[in-house]
Amino acid sequence: MSPYFLVQQWLFIKTILIFAFFFIGLSDKLQAQVNYQLLHKNALVADLHNDALYSKIKGNNIESELKYSQFDLVAMRNGGVDVQFFAVWPDPNQFNTISPYQQAVAMIDSFDAVLQRQSDKMAKALNQQNILDIISTGKTAACLGLEGGEALENNLERINYFYKRGVRYIGLTWNNSLVWASSARDESSRYWKGKKGLGSFGRLVVERMNELGIMIDLAHAGEQTFYDVVRHSTKPVIVSHSSIYSICPHYRNLKDDQIRALAKNDGVLFINFFPGYLVKGFDKVYRNARKQADVIQDSLKMIEDHAPFNRAQFIHHRIDSLYPGVSVVVDHIEYVINLVGEDYVGLGSDYCGMAIPPAGLENVSKLPNITRELLRRGYTEETIKKILGGNFMRVFKQVTHSE
Repeated sequence: MSPYFLVQQWLFIKTILIFAFFFIGLSDKLQAQVNYQLLHKNALVADLHNDALYSKIKGNNIESELKYSQFDLVAMRNGGVDVQFFAVWPDPNQFNTISPYQQAVAMIDSFDAVLQRQSDKMAKALNQQNILDIISTGKTAACLGLEGGEALENNLERINYFYKRGVRYIGLTWNNSLVWASSARDESSRYWKGKKGLGSFGRLVVERMNELGIMIDLAHAGEQTFYDVVRHSTKPVIVSHSSIYSICPHYRNLKDDQIRALAKNDGVLFINFFPGYLVKGFDKVYRNARKQADVIQDSLKMIEDHAPFNRAQFIHHRIDSLYPGVSVVVDHIEYVINLVGEDYVGLGSDYCGMAIPPAGLENVSKLPNITRELLRRGYTEETIKKILGGNFMRVFKQVTHSE
């Protein structure tokens, strides 16, 4: 046999081996793709916070597929969401014309109207068993969370009313403090002169919520309020949409000792997707970019013939170096796991409540990308299912009552 023939034979075998390894590698990648999609589909997925109801009040039809929206019901189902909490947020800018209580009632009425029209796709859930029953029929379990204690208007009976209407968590404050609970924004401001922490009426609120079976949400609560509530509550508390202070030192985020206290309380931190809470310095750079864009737009109005100005492109160019993707969201999830374990973290997207979402999580339909990233980092299916919804279901069962 000639050397030439042997060389040709070896080259042929080598080519076959290269193709074999290529297809094996491709098969592994395809398998991984199928695995994350299948895992996401089979997991119970819960998102603890969005502002879609407020978006609807402002005129957006969240029941239809919206091209540029962060959330609509079609995208929600495409994102595999089994449990969605809709925030009831009374807008402080409207308090002079319509009270926070009236605003909250109107938003809940709107929510119930949507459920009536979408009864083949969604149903209101009040406890863990409701959720399991609803998703077993292929529907999404829709839940309500009240964002801001203003709606109580210092009346404990309002808590009973909201409970009967289906509210299953109440955020004690929004950014503005109440006389009975201080907010994170105010507590962190050197100009604020109010009293920090939970007041006497605030303690009554906590007791009534514990009694009824409503989760206490501390997402916007000040640090002193946080610790006062954790000490006073007889049930686990939640933080529905915040992130990690050690990664991004923003007043809306939780410090390590708070996360430890939350875990000791058996509560859960649900990670917010807003880049301003994910990346150090992003919030300031983004706000400055928007101001610069406004100045340019105003200047161009005075010029008759001017080059077109793409505001969104200008802002994106300014924030490009800090703009986070899916991996940064998972960094925040992973931080909690490394600090206190896998039982105390979940998802609280804040869709429709943030100006700009991370790359790869542009809207709720992209949630499977979190599952893919967790799988890529080597987390087990059991751990991933806890993060996606299992931890929420545990705390929801511990707090709420079966009816």
